[in-house]
Amino acid sequence: MKTYCVVVIGHVDHGKTSLVRALTGTDTDRLPEEKARGLSITPGFAHCTYPGGVVDLVDAPGHADFIQAMISGASGAQAALVVISMADGVCAQTLEHLRIAGLLGIAQAVIAVTKSDTVPRAEHSKRLSEITQALSQTPYANAPKVVCSALSGQGIEALHNALEKLLAYEIQNTHSPYSFLPIDRTFTLEGQGTVVTGTLLGQDLNLEDKLHLQPAGSEISIRSLQSRGVTRDRIKVGERMAANLRGINAREIARGSVLCTQGVGTPSNCIDVHLKLLSAPAKPLKHMQELRVLFGASSAVAQVRLFKGYDQEFAQLRFRKPVVGFEGQVAILRCLSPSETLGNAQFLDPEAKPTKTGDVERLGVLVAAQKRDPRAIAHALIKQGKGLAKQTDIARLARVRTDILADVLGEKFVNVNSVRITSEKQIEVAKLAIVNALTQYHLAHPLRSSAPRSVIENRSFAALFVQYVEDKLVAKGALLKAANMLSLADHDPMAKLSNAQHQSMRKIEDAYRLAGLEEPSGETLPQTDETTELKQLLLEQKRLISLHNVALKRTLVFHTETLDWAANALGFAFAKQQPFTTSQARTALGTSRRVIVPLLEHFDTIGVTIRDSDTRQIASAKAVPQSTGA
Repeated sequence: MKTYCVVVIGHVDHGKTSLVRALTGTDTDRLPEEKARGLSITPGFAHCTYPGGVVDLVDAPGHADFIQAMISGASGAQAALVVISMADGVCAQTLEHLRIAGLLGIAQAVIAVTKSDTVPRAEHSKRLSEITQALSQTPYANAPKVVCSALSGQGIEALHNALEKLLAYEIQNTHSPYSFLPIDRTFTLEGQGTVVTGTLLGQDLNLEDKLHLQPAGSEISIRSLQSRGVTRDRIKVGERMAANLRGINAREIARGSVLCTQGVGTPSNCIDVHLKLLSAPAKPLKHMQELRVLFGASSAVAQVRLFKGYDQEFAQLRFRKPVVGFEGQVAILRCLSPSETLGNAQFLDPEAKPTKTGDVERLGVLVAAQKRDPRAIAHALIKQGKGLAKQTDIARLARVRTDILADVLGEKFVNVNSVRITSEKQIEVAKLAIVNALTQYHLAHPLRSSAPRSVIENRSFAALFVQYVEDKLVAKGALLKAANMLSLADHDPMAKLSNAQHQSMRKIEDAYRLAGLEEPSGETLPQTDETTELKQLLLEQKRLISLHNVALKRTLVFHTETLDWAANALGFAFAKQQPFTTSQARTALGTSRRVIVPLLEHFDTIGVTIRDSDTRQIASAKAVPQSTGA
């Protein structure tokens, strides 16, 4: 059966509650104080059943002091029943309620011109004309009008007909793909426990659904669901409902709490929004102004920070305490003093992080989110995230479920891991940046075989993203990687050597060959930048070997032939697996402790020697293989 939620609004004492009673037989004023004062303080609830479905009526308070309760009752409504006394006409609070209803996105309305029995019939036409004129500048200028009286019953049947026609309209649901119930009432029933009520938003709710109570973060189990006094296994979005909760006391449920699907509705102090301001407020909205923000059943104070670049369209609301909202939810903005409605704020990211108002990339995200373009949102978040975006962030801002995000985005987006996503376009941009960085390094240092990885680090890209693209280039064969060094696959420093550099390289090699277990002196091998780079080439080609003396924090360099000679000399001196000490090895090779310690450690590593506590032995009696530096 189709349902439609209608909020009943209007000026105080125009007869809203009496009219709802005449339509439904239900007295929505349930509190003793309401009955004693003769005015509604909190929203009341009733319904009308028609052949085409059910219309839920939310009787909102009309007094100016209870705007918060009116907004709470109107949140989730699809249409408004605007009650205007024929005797009093359109009053200040009537216009305020109409402004708020329009800002909440309530598109349909029925105008009930009540108390017609208190005005002579001859004046009806004039009064209706005055009401029509007063409504001409409101969102509901063309709404149907029904003259009626709750006391005499005049026009009640016609009003039923007008309400039933609302069922022909489709429910406009631009909200979350998850279930959200802003709790507008909490109470305890004897023998049943805690009950919460509200208008269901987002998606349908099933009895077996797993829910969280936010902002408390408590897991909630539902004992039963009800709508209009009937126990149900499923509540449809837009319906008034009650949920009987297990394991929680009514006193534990704070004002502004929300019952929602587990995993969503994370409380936040920051909400990024799109603003829609009224054309002529008494005072214009200012950057860093504190406002009253009313949404769902919540009322909170926030500081508004306007993003630069758009004319008061996008802002970040910073709350004093964490609040819970969802993407697409609409809040009403009011001045703290005097209490005046400024406009509305549509939540774009209710889990935002504090940011600077001049953050151009964040503004790009909000523009895409406001347009509800999933691919544009993904691109904007990837740009903001320096190449990466969380899948959950994209899904949240696009208002789609994470499990269908890949289908929504298409093939041009790639999962970097189970959490983050990037785009093929961004990958190509990063590939080009990495290749260009290495190309420039190779041009500047043609004699160096590879570049330190820091060369490709880029402040424009996240480190994880650079690593991902780097791995793809290495897998493709475009890059060569060794330890923490990188080079383009087609870079060959040997091919770039001049004849003079080839000769210098041979001189360097000869100098180390002749030096044996010593190092060439500065006179034999002057230290220049070119000498250093040619020496590095010899090391990379394994014609020279570097050993590190940890104790002295010094690196020693020897020719490969020298190490082959040392290995064979030790094999000859300590044949047949004869154990020897470091001191004995030093004597056998005629060298110093500075050299023998790193030399033996190197031989241990490559398997020439086997260490046993303070002694070693040659790995086999067979002559040690050549090129022990390999």
